Amino acid sequence: MAKAISNIERYMPSPEEERHQAIQQVLDAVSENHQALITLLDIVKELQEIGVLDILQGALKNRHDIGVIAVSQLNKPGMHHMMKNGMNALQFVGKLQPDKLQNILNAVDHGLDRMTDTKNDKPMGLLGMSKAMMEPNVTLALSSMINFLRGMGEGMNHAEKQVH
Repeated sequence: MAKAISNIERYMPSPEEERHQAIQQVLDAVSENHQALITLLDIVKELQEIGVLDILQGALKNRHDIGVIAVSQLNKPGMHHMMKNGMNALQFVGKLQPDKLQNILNAVDHGLDRMTDTKNDKPMGLLGMSKAMMEPNVTLALSSMINFLRGMGEGMNHAEKQVH
């Protein structure tokens, strides 16, 4: 009959063998990912040349002082409102449909060009304004602004009803 195993000897590699195994693993990883490492080294070189790494190193070495300054700035009066307003602005921009916004911004740009290209700095009189009101482009812009004001008023009424 077989004898029971009562003593198990574990193989413990020497520190020299562990070191050799670790070096071999690193070399294997380098050989498998050599192109990625070359790209990474190129990026790091560019960051070093423009001074970004020096800035990061300085920030890391002074992280405690920077943290104290950041917390003191965040605790200033009005900072909480600014952060909330920033978040609200980002949410608003996220709601906008890009195509519509692009059309409006293009129209505003064209309007600013037209406004600054006036060859006659003479103010327009009431008769000139009433004639301008008949122009299709002016009528379109005024209609758009009136519809904007109507929508804004509806939004304000809706917001007031939610408050009360």
